[in-house]
Amino acid sequence: MANGVRIRRDIYQLALWDDTVLWYAKAIARMKQRPLADPTGWRYQAAIHDFDPGDDPLSGEGGTPPSQADRDRFWSQCQHGTWYFLPWHRMYLACFEQIVAATIVELGGPPGWALPFWNYSDATNPDARRLPPAFREATLPDGTPNPLRVEQRRPGANTGAVIAGNQGVSLAGAVAELRFAGVTGGSPGFGGVRTGFNHGGGVPGMVERVPHGSMHVAVGGDIDPVGWMSQFNTAGLDPVFWLHHCNIDRLWSVWRTQSPPRPDPTDAAWRNMTFEFHDGTGAPVQFTCAQVVNTEAAPLNYRYEGVPAPEGRPAVEGIAVAMEPPMPEMVGATQQPVVLQGRPAEARVAITPPTGPARRATESLGEPPEVYLNIENVTGQGGPVTYAVYLNLPTGADPRQHEDRFVGILPMFGVKEASRADAKHSGSGLTYALNAGKVIRRLQAEPGWNPADLRITFVPWREDEAPRPAVESMPAPIQVGRISVYYE
Repeated sequence: MANGVRIRRDIYQLALWDDTVLWYAKAIARMKQRPLADPTGWRYQAAIHDFDPGDDPLSGEGGTPPSQADRDRFWSQCQHGTWYFLPWHRMYLACFEQIVAATIVELGGPPGWALPFWNYSDATNPDARRLPPAFREATLPDGTPNPLRVEQRRPGANTGAVIAGNQGVSLAGAVAELRFAGVTGGSPGFGGVRTGFNHGGGVPGMVERVPHGSMHVAVGGDIDPVGWMSQFNTAGLDPVFWLHHCNIDRLWSVWRTQSPPRPDPTDAAWRNMTFEFHDGTGAPVQFTCAQVVNTEAAPLNYRYEGVPAPEGRPAVEGIAVAMEPPMPEMVGATQQPVVLQGRPAEARVAITPPTGPARRATESLGEPPEVYLNIENVTGQGGPVTYAVYLNLPTGADPRQHEDRFVGILPMFGVKEASRADAKHSGSGLTYALNAGKVIRRLQAEPGWNPADLRITFVPWREDEAPRPAVESMPAPIQVGRISVYYE
């Protein structure tokens, strides 16, 4: 600790059984011994993210759950597809960190423990996309079972295989985005679109799609039976979940250091939004989003190794970030759903010239509009199979030979939950907004460009390898409700 501020460190910069890692494992073992209704227990903490009593892999362990009132208040609260995604998870991590730190002291360990992060996007580390070694070891140094290793992961994860590809860990799109909050139809922003409380579904922000969603599926797998990281209700049971989200939280700090400055929302609806958790003693606490913007101040008091303070980066003179994004205009959409069944699928959209906001914006700026491909109302009940999206891919072509037509990947983390209609879910599924402007402009410059026949191809994707061959049998396909094209 420095001046009362804890340092969250890169796990790949630590020794295999550095005290930070070893004490984390020991604390997890103790937390697993606590009753299900104990807010400082392992299962309770995972249930804060989500809990499905009909799909609880640890139901056989028994235990009396907390009261229904307590569950309604504290369980199944994770914010996804919303501009609250980042602040909610920051609060969640902070309280979990307090609980682990208090448990370590209880076990006789040192005070001031801080979560490490897993920087799988580190291009200087050839092992970055392998699960950190301590999470693969069968035993701790004393020969006892290792709580950091769980078997419910994708094949190869626990044997040191590379489990993520370049597209799944890319930060190019997210960190380059200037606005925190996005808008439906256009850019989803770095942090997501404006919503109220949103437990699932909706439009994920850029960092929530990649690398957040992509790495959840990279660890948990995408074909049933999936590992714990691939589903909302089990993700928090995998100890690497907390390092993954620590890295996503770090990326928010990284984003804020960029030039020109990237401001957080100033809207009262964001700054004053309140969420409840439990602190290191198990007592209820609440935070507003405004309280967790500065990590180095109370109530958080931590910073990330290698990340400068935002005020340490000078702004680029003459460049300002517009707080309000332009109004997007839809210029084309499909009329029928698209069914994805583990093999390439295609849809066609006719693009028409803009006549409203996009046209006026283009005329005033003298620049071509940005183009966003919206993959709307994605629903399904099976494994979260990831798909890559290409535009005007030649029939029968190998996608790997046409990366200039690649638009983005659709990590289906949360698709099952977003397809479930209940008190906290509309059942309308996921919606992804992909920036297709660069590809569209390239296609427009080619002979034969026909805006009345834009072809969108979905290709099954494996994060640990090239686009995979067709899966012969998928009992629960994924359905795309609509594909729309917006100019912004």
